[in-house]
Amino acid sequence: MNMLVLDLKTVPDPEVGKRLLALEKFSDAEAVLAMKTLRVAGHQSSAVPAQQRRVVAAAMVIASENGFTVQEFTTGTNEAEMLSAIEQRVHAANAAVWAWDGVRNYRAQLLARALATGVAMSAVFAAKGPQSLAAHFGFSPENAPLAELAAVHGLPHRLGLRTADTEAAHARGDHQKLLAGSAADALIAYLLSIALKAATGELDECARLAAREQVCGWLKAQTAAHWQQFHQVWKAL
Repeated sequence: MNMLVLDLKTVPDPEVGKRLLALEKFSDAEAVLAMKTLRVAGHQSSAVPAQQRRVVAAAMVIASENGFTVQEFTTGTNEAEMLSAIEQRVHAANAAVWAWDGVRNYRAQLLARALATGVAMSAVFAAKGPQSLAAHFGFSPENAPLAELAAVHGLPHRLGLRTADTEAAHARGDHQKLLAGSAADALIAYLLSIALKAATGELDECARLAAREQVCGWLKAQTAAHWQQFHQVWKAL
């Protein structure tokens, strides 16, 4: 079973806001504030839509019968380079890309970023990817928050990052927090998908246990602090 599970961490793109709202003379912070204020006025929420956000960190689970890893990606100063790295990794793995996608549309978001950066992502978009795990299991759109379902299943959901946490970490310049949160959410989405596949009959019990043991073995070998924390919290739940 080859499987890729992608997680993205995004923040409002001030350049998009400046173009949309004719705010070219204003600072990035002022443009983002205007984007959120406009959303509140029209939608009673400050959440900036997916196509107006840029990717600042990402992580991807790469799982097969022969191996398991979680690769982390960061933009640094160049989002295009990060998107290209994701595309190259997907192309090398030669497998469909999935995302939990319980409350937002990853495909629409990445299509918008491909337009913004000029990066071709044919491997990522193949087979209409990234495909939604939430939709695959029958959850209604916009109503399947990863953290809530992770808590139901006893996964360390607090180690992931919600939208507000992501924006705060980015504002502080805390790239390690962004990477750790994205990596945790990618792994949580993968583990949740394995459990749901077993529940729906897509995987038998032997395959479920094998996948779980594969993750446990990988975690035990990791030296990074965020993975050691993930392993410890997971064992305690």
